[in-house]
Amino acid sequence: MKPGVWQRLDIIARGLLPAFSVFVLLLINLLPISVPLLSTASPALALMAVFYWSVNRPDLLTGVTAFLLGLLQDLLMGLPLGVSSLVLLLVQTGSASQGRFFHNKPFSVMWWGFALVAIPALLVQWLLSSALIGALLPIKATLISYVLTAVLFPTVAWVLARAQNSLLRYV
Repeated sequence: MKPGVWQRLDIIARGLLPAFSVFVLLLINLLPISVPLLSTASPALALMAVFYWSVNRPDLLTGVTAFLLGLLQDLLMGLPLGVSSLVLLLVQTGSASQGRFFHNKPFSVMWWGFALVAIPALLVQWLLSSALIGALLPIKATLISYVLTAVLFPTVAWVLARAQNSLLRYV
């Protein structure tokens, strides 16, 4: 039996969950949350989500989607255009190709994998931003951002896993 209009819309909406979750995390990164001594650094929430979805559901978060979300991140955060796009595209492409490695492994393997991917991703973002601005940006903020990103990844992954298990079970 052919699915009805509402069923098709439901499937489409569920399929957009990965992109929507990256978008929401981009917006959360814009919130003016300041922690003393960490005011210039923030966790790379979008990077976490792109990695998570690329490993678990690369069919729902494509390279084009990651690129467009990175472009949106650049626009919203005032970064040089194309920096986040390139970084998220590289993370999506690399993570999607290694997704099989992470399946049926303990979460700690995925966490270490993310921690290893986040280092070059944030360094590339720092280098490209510095090059496009024409001055070396302080590396300290990037290092603090990396630590925050690596430490918060399990929490973000847990939330995304719950969303995946409840909403994407049949997609």
